[in-house]
Amino acid sequence: MPITRVFNKEQREAVSKMINRLDSSFFFYDLDGLNHHLSDLSSIMTDDIKLWYACKANPLSAILKIFRNNGFGIDVASKGEIEQVLRSGIRPENILSTGPSKSRKYLRELLEENIQIVVCESLNQVYWLNKIAGEMKMKPKVLLRVQMEWEEGTSVLGGNQITPFGEDASTWLKLDHAQTENLDIRGLHVFQWGNILDIKRLEKIWHKIAAQTHELAEKLGISTEILDLGGGIGIPYTDSEKDVNFKDILDILHSVKAQYGWGKIWMELGRYAVGPYGHYMTQVIDRKNVRGKELLILDGGVNHIARPALTGQPFPVNLFRESDAAPRDFQIHGPLCTALDNLGTLQLPEDTEPGDWLCFHQSGAYGFTEGMPFFLCHNLPAEVIMYEGNVMIPRNPKKAEDWLC
Repeated sequence: MPITRVFNKEQREAVSKMINRLDSSFFFYDLDGLNHHLSDLSSIMTDDIKLWYACKANPLSAILKIFRNNGFGIDVASKGEIEQVLRSGIRPENILSTGPSKSRKYLRELLEENIQIVVCESLNQVYWLNKIAGEMKMKPKVLLRVQMEWEEGTSVLGGNQITPFGEDASTWLKLDHAQTENLDIRGLHVFQWGNILDIKRLEKIWHKIAAQTHELAEKLGISTEILDLGGGIGIPYTDSEKDVNFKDILDILHSVKAQYGWGKIWMELGRYAVGPYGHYMTQVIDRKNVRGKELLILDGGVNHIARPALTGQPFPVNLFRESDAAPRDFQIHGPLCTALDNLGTLQLPEDTEPGDWLCFHQSGAYGFTEGMPFFLCHNLPAEVIMYEGNVMIPRNPKKAEDWLC
């Protein structure tokens, strides 16, 4: 999945029409490309490697339905995501509940919705769920989430930092099995790294996880049927980065499973599954030179695509119209009254000017729902999809008057 910087003729015409029609920033999703990608992934799957889609990456219903149709389960981490997934036709048995903040009320709601695959992230959650399951005469499937120690490195999911995700091994060894009689504990879950493109690094991480968790499972006396490795597979955000071949990933997963005696490996794909099939379109409002730097000020910024401010890594961008002008560096900012609204220093044609539209690629994941859309009361972006040659607008732009009170 190299970075897609050029739309085909049909897509370009569709985007041009949306620019004229919406006259406001929007996301454009290529669902045909997504469907093809997921079909390829599904075709090489085996019974002992199961793929889930992490809803947090992009919960648009049209996207969820593409995953449903390609046989993916859906990973949810909030009540809102559960409701969205169920509305999109996902069956409860194909939903995996993750997330560190599960109250007694929320755990009961999971079972009331007949969602019976739950990742417990604390001893409290185990005991609460066990009591609720007993009252409801149910026996949900459970994975225990482990927070491991690492030698180096940080990540948006923690890496070597202490985070709210899971419990450490020493705490899980205190598990009171007398308070688990209503639970079907199937294995363990570990996920602390994100957006990795280095196959060797992924392999090293997964081998360490598989070895240590299998040892922990044996000490706990629980099943080693399932090891959930989360996701963490990256996509390139620069032209110098190399894409990951999923067949290489599969080879590693089969090796890990066989070497350490796990029955099945689960993966929760987010960015790797959907990221390349989204594009964020926004207009240049102003251009100026400040202390020797060329700046572009846009209609939308981190209020719509917050990832650059959160990670320090920009989305790749290009000018939507054609230009033969030489490229130059621009410092790109959105409309917010904070210097945090910085989308990066990136190359665009020298003749880029107010009124032009820019396209930020690889934004199918962690775009619309990761932004900070309400700050300063700018428009919320539209969402546009293209599927089987048809262009649809599931979400029109929303002005502040639509939600302010």
